[in-house]
Amino acid sequence: MSNYFTVSIVSELICFFTAALCLLKDKSLVWRSMIIYLFFTCVAELTGVYVSGPKHSVNNNWVYNIFLVCEIGFTNLMFAYLLDKYVNSKPFIIIGLAIVAMLYTYELHDNYVHHILVYNINTYKVVSILFVIYSLYYYYLLLKDDHYIKLRYSAEFWWVAGALLFYFTNTACNIFYKPLSTVLVWNGIHLTRYINGALNVLLYGCWSYSFICKKWLTRISKV
Repeated sequence: MSNYFTVSIVSELICFFTAALCLLKDKSLVWRSMIIYLFFTCVAELTGVYVSGPKHSVNNNWVYNIFLVCEIGFTNLMFAYLLDKYVNSKPFIIIGLAIVAMLYTYELHDNYVHHILVYNINTYKVVSILFVIYSLYYYYLLLKDDHYIKLRYSAEFWWVAGALLFYFTNTACNIFYKPLSTVLVWNGIHLTRYINGALNVLLYGCWSYSFICKKWLTRISKV
């Protein structure tokens, strides 16, 4: 039963309930869609644990391959919404989606023996790099903006902060995955598992705070 209450899953559940509390009546459909995305996130994580079994002996990559489509779609939607405040983001968002879609399809075809049972890691690597670029571009545009914003109360700032920290560190971990995966920290658990747990806490912590800002603190940031 403890497998269902890991640090990652607990942080995701907290973020989902925070989103449901703060965004359910939000005027923006894109922000409200985060409730749906986080619901899918929790379902995917719990399903992945269930499918893998008590000893993690069953392949559950197909769960995360399906969820990867959801992650790509919803995260791109949010970035498009945030960037559209400053520029017309549709051209490069669409180009990025097209590249990712082709790579995702190629990886499924390339793994013709196991198909969806092999995780599309290269697709995830490219997606992570794209999200880092979008995050940095957003902050560049924010710096150029003449309007004064109290960043500690800005929902958009904290949402992008979570995404940037998560995907940037994930990109670095993917580059050094082989040496990192051989390091055992405590009780035979690999270092990468602790890193993933810490990154999830960081991501969903920033996102939870951004939802709180969206509900109660956005007006303060504009004063």
